[in-house]
Amino acid sequence: MIKTESALAGLCCTVAVFLCSSMSAFADEESWTLTRALGYVKTNAPDARIAKLRFEKARAQLDEARTTWLPKLTAETGYSVTDNPTQAFMFLLNQRQLTFGGDFNNPLVTDNWGSALRLEYPIYSGGARTAGVKAADAGLVASEFDLAAVRRQLELEVARSYYQVLRAREIVKAAQAALQSHRSNLQLARKLFEADRVLETAVLDLDTRVAQAEATVVATRNQEKIASEMLKTLIGYDGKNFTVAQGWTSLKFPTEIIGGSRPEISALRNRAEQAEAGIDIAKADRKPTVAAFASSNNYTGLTNSGSGNSWIAGVMIRLKITGRRETEAKIAQAEADRAVIDEQIRKQEQQIKFQVKTAELNLKTAGKRIILAQKGMTSAQKSLDLTRSRFKEGIALSSQLIDAETALTSARVRLSSARAEEQIAIASLRHALGLPVKSLPIDSK
Repeated sequence: MIKTESALAGLCCTVAVFLCSSMSAFADEESWTLTRALGYVKTNAPDARIAKLRFEKARAQLDEARTTWLPKLTAETGYSVTDNPTQAFMFLLNQRQLTFGGDFNNPLVTDNWGSALRLEYPIYSGGARTAGVKAADAGLVASEFDLAAVRRQLELEVARSYYQVLRAREIVKAAQAALQSHRSNLQLARKLFEADRVLETAVLDLDTRVAQAEATVVATRNQEKIASEMLKTLIGYDGKNFTVAQGWTSLKFPTEIIGGSRPEISALRNRAEQAEAGIDIAKADRKPTVAAFASSNNYTGLTNSGSGNSWIAGVMIRLKITGRRETEAKIAQAEADRAVIDEQIRKQEQQIKFQVKTAELNLKTAGKRIILAQKGMTSAQKSLDLTRSRFKEGIALSSQLIDAETALTSARVRLSSARAEEQIAIASLRHALGLPVKSLPIDSK
């Protein structure tokens, strides 16, 4: 009996350990840290997927451009019946069965089953083929940088949204703390009223304040849910359960050596190369094109049994005589596209400088706000303690107690807001400097 109970106890412990570990694993799976969100958004956000598809399209365009260097082989076949003198004459001639008997002006119904195999190869295209491949290659590289830029922008937006969730959560805690404090003050006021030490208006004022605090808690909780849903939508998560992990993740101040340039600039520079190739394509219209061709033909008659084979090969040179104004217009458009990209690069470089400066100033402001908020919390807490003591002694009004509570709650909100703004400023500065918002594990990239 003892052994059975011991075995049963051991089994229960094993099951309990398993359930605890399973629940813990489930909680970890459903809990979203900043690292997990940053890794997830790169491949699951709609904007990231769209940029990835555009990259795949650019790769296909490069493959298409490269095929212009390959010879083109086409085959065709068809059946025709006619009593047209010219067509009947040609059918019989190609079928190797033309005779000079009969009336050529009134031929019998003649048919033909024709098949052809044609090979074409462009020898020279005025540089259009080379420029086309160059343009497609530059477009592919630009699309790759565009994809990197979209992912980096999403990382920044995820960091902002994540810290807004944490900020909302801290505000909920501040509202709950204020509600609890107001309830304690209400209980104290009721005791003092029963002891005839305060007026009933003090109880009514605090009772009203408790109701307001309860409404504030509900509102702040809803704001936290909204912030969480915004983060969920941003990263492209379609699951039902979405919970942001507890704890405050701090980002690393950017002290790394900055190398290279932002992907936005690299993408534009490759777009400039693509536009330059577009100018070459437009200019190729001024030059002649040279192509080689060869074809093999078979002609078979069904009404008049007979067939014939033939082949032809040669070189064709084509030069546009008219349409020069159209060509010049295309060149002017391509050159304008190139100039536009140069201005876009200049604009992007100025915007990056502005982003860096703004992030630095916001970071300094947030740091000072944190210091001031911490001092304000200390002062507000002391003021509340003093006001509560005076209220107990009957020498402070309920309105003064409410004001002291409000001041402490406001100080807590300011501190949480300043902390969130500081982390957002660090994320913005890292982004502006071309650094990742947060270094991710290898399996998260």
